[in-house]
Amino acid sequence: MSLKAKFLPTVLAAGAMLACNAWADVKIGVLMPMSGKGASYGQHQEVAMKMALQELEKTGIKGEKVNLVVYDTRGENAEAISLTRKLIHSDKVLAIVGPFFSGETEVAFPIGVQGKTPIITASAAKPGIATRNRPWAFRNALASDQMNGPLVDAWIKQNPNVKSVVILTDVKDAFTKIDGQTVFPAVLQAKGIKVLENISFQTADIDFAAQVTKVKQLNPDGIVVAGLYNEGGNVVREIRKQGLAQPVVGALGMSEPKFLEIAGPASEGTMVVMPFWPDNPDPRIASWVKDYRARANVTPNNTDALMYDTLLMLRQCIESTSVSNKDADLVADREKIRGCVEKVSYNGITGPIRFNGDGDAVLQPTVLQAKGGKWSYLPTQK
Repeated sequence: MSLKAKFLPTVLAAGAMLACNAWADVKIGVLMPMSGKGASYGQHQEVAMKMALQELEKTGIKGEKVNLVVYDTRGENAEAISLTRKLIHSDKVLAIVGPFFSGETEVAFPIGVQGKTPIITASAAKPGIATRNRPWAFRNALASDQMNGPLVDAWIKQNPNVKSVVILTDVKDAFTKIDGQTVFPAVLQAKGIKVLENISFQTADIDFAAQVTKVKQLNPDGIVVAGLYNEGGNVVREIRKQGLAQPVVGALGMSEPKFLEIAGPASEGTMVVMPFWPDNPDPRIASWVKDYRARANVTPNNTDALMYDTLLMLRQCIESTSVSNKDADLVADREKIRGCVEKVSYNGITGPIRFNGDGDAVLQPTVLQAKGGKWSYLPTQK
């Protein structure tokens, strides 16, 4: 059976499950938003997941085939809760990768803890999510409080006249809300920059004229946008449409190539941060990105690379421990995998990966700037 045939999607119920059940034995759960808000994130992660599965297909794990049990959460917290329970208690997976959004992760991680199943998000960036759900929860992604300092440093170096800002915050999304209302203000205040006002909008809003008009009246030196790629792109487009020329810095959720597409020429100069640079000239990374682009016809983002790395990191942990993969040993096997992830050292596409005592991956933030419709690398400022 071809790889393509194994991944023909089948909608079963509230969650869409990719039809991988013909595969045997080593079961790993995956939760992604394949539809609903942020579907682009999940669809892009799916490409990386298929790349990882193709790699796993070469030898299997401990010689056994791999069954990725994949569900569509639609980006909804209720779905994340029920599907996490299903993966743990019905599907009896060894570990779970996901969910995607911080809000989903906040409610799914405690389920993983209750079910004593290792659960690793490859995207959620709200600070403290893994810390509150130790020892079973892990975040293979950078939290915004680890990234926004280097980002603002680079932004200020390029724009030294910025002494005041207005922050535009998506208050519906859990990550962007804390990013815009807590993390960015703390970083800016520490660097002597005054926040004139924090103006709110919500995920799925389409008209940002009123918010940007208010920004125009306040006339800040710079503008901070704490949003996801869709709303962030439309906000930045409205900023330039109303003639504001102030420099813009954005949240991690805006680092998607889709942001550049939505904002168009208005994206020029916008700065973001993420733990992966797709145009890295390193031959290993360049080869992976080339393969991804050939499959998806888009450039991979950090969450795509982190999905790929997380699945192959789990292979390393399963192979390096005495996991038996027998039903009777499921509880012990999950504990062995958890213990391995705690101490893992894995060289991924995103660079060397290890986890600190809070369950957060130790990764290097990369500052990017929109130039000519692409994300260009800026050296991290010390």
